[in-house]
Amino acid sequence: MARLRRLWPTLLVTLLGLPLVTPLLKWTAVPCTHDGHLHYHRVAAMKYAWEQGLHFTRWLPDLAFGYGYPFFVYREPAPLYAVLLPHLLGLPLPAASNLFYALTILACGWFMYLWVRDILGEKAALVSAVAYMAAPYVLIDALVRGNSPESLAMPLFPLLLWAGRRWMLNGRLRSFLITTFGIALLAFSHNISLLIFTPTLLVYLLAISLHQRQKWQTTAGRIILVFGLGLGITAFYTGGALLEMGEVTLQQSTTTRNNDFHYNFATAAEIFAPPAPEDPQLLNPPLYIRLGWIPTALAAIGTLLVMADFAKKAAKRAKDDPKKSFVRVFSAESLTAVQLHTLLMLLGTAVFLFMSLSASLWLWENVPLIDFVQFPWRFVGRAALPIAFLAGLPFANHQSPITNYQLPISNYQSPITIAITIAIT
Repeated sequence: MARLRRLWPTLLVTLLGLPLVTPLLKWTAVPCTHDGHLHYHRVAAMKYAWEQGLHFTRWLPDLAFGYGYPFFVYREPAPLYAVLLPHLLGLPLPAASNLFYALTILACGWFMYLWVRDILGEKAALVSAVAYMAAPYVLIDALVRGNSPESLAMPLFPLLLWAGRRWMLNGRLRSFLITTFGIALLAFSHNISLLIFTPTLLVYLLAISLHQRQKWQTTAGRIILVFGLGLGITAFYTGGALLEMGEVTLQQSTTTRNNDFHYNFATAAEIFAPPAPEDPQLLNPPLYIRLGWIPTALAAIGTLLVMADFAKKAAKRAKDDPKKSFVRVFSAESLTAVQLHTLLMLLGTAVFLFMSLSASLWLWENVPLIDFVQFPWRFVGRAALPIAFLAGLPFANHQSPITNYQLPISNYQSPITIAITIAIT
């Protein structure tokens, strides 16, 4: 019975995610996507190489019109092997591909639940899990773009935040292993996401350490350990990609019109527009980059509640101790875990959305390596995670700063209703 109780949240998140993966519930067909056919044919080439004894290779002999191609010198192997292995076990290739994308969507919900539950409680975690799982960008990656590398990276973000936070707080072996190998898996999944998320995770872990008033030796040791080992495991791949940049024509991946960041900025009107319906049967469907109205509205409500609570308590602290400085009243140590995370998520959302807009052009033209991100609108997808976290705030285990009673929407039925609404819209 206890085991069933532990599995119940995962089962509930999976059930709420089923409407999202219905286009993938096919045995012999895959959705028409932008890049899906590329990954499909690469897996077929990998199967041929596997059958010839080339199990883990950087060279695919059947590509480039039969001349062969060093594909895995610079492209991520993990998402392709994630499709290949079920296919080798007997699953038809279309079904294996659909299974991969369906699991990445559901995993976004599973791992988001774990992270948010530790901070906001189970009810908020359920809403945040569905908000992230149903984020337009997550579904676009799987159902419109057919971007298997980024689809695998998206659920790794909340997993690393969950495990990394626990590692900084308790220093346990399990948290260390999940964080270390999670960083390595991210590198093998999507190098662009590694470029974006590594500094994000670093800032988050430093903020957790500062909030807990950890000794700097402990903080430095734990951060260096997970990042050093996590990135060190992948040095044979990421190191070669960085050291050999001058040996290949990388500029072709960033200077053609389709991949040039100058032509791929989003607009505020586009980001905050309502999600457009998608037809998986279209051959080359249009690409709409959205945040989603319902998660954004919930995030705004939750943020206002937390800000009101903080203002009330800060005023009380200032009144009780008039000599306490303004800086100390608003310092990181004086914040609760919920308030700290709210602040971090607001900052993250602001930074990510700013990077998606043309106002950030100077940074795109001057920050090293950022042009390899290619599409500024990619950052809208990164903003989906903090927005999903904030969407759970109205259901968090805290009291209303106005009534001093728990919010009436914080019972179990309401979060499930909200989660279902997010999933079907």
